[in-house]
Amino acid sequence: MNVELNYEQSSRLELIALQAGKPSAQILIEAAQYLFEREASNVSARKAQTQKFLSEQQLEARFEKILRHRAESHV
Repeated sequence: MNVELNYEQSSRLELIALQAGKPSAQILIEAAQYLFEREASNVSARKAQTQKFLSEQQLEARFEKILRHRAESHV
């Protein structure tokens, strides 16, 4: 895979690589791996949020709200 960087990006990458004592290609690989892991973590967090169950009180409150809404709309 070829990665095209402008002059500023290339300079910044070289500086980071120099400071880390690693080849610039390794820095790019590590950055990509970090982004993959972060995205996987975000997906897991979103899944966990959508899989939450309602408490009994929340379920009853929603059910009552639906019933009230239906009763009001038929008046």
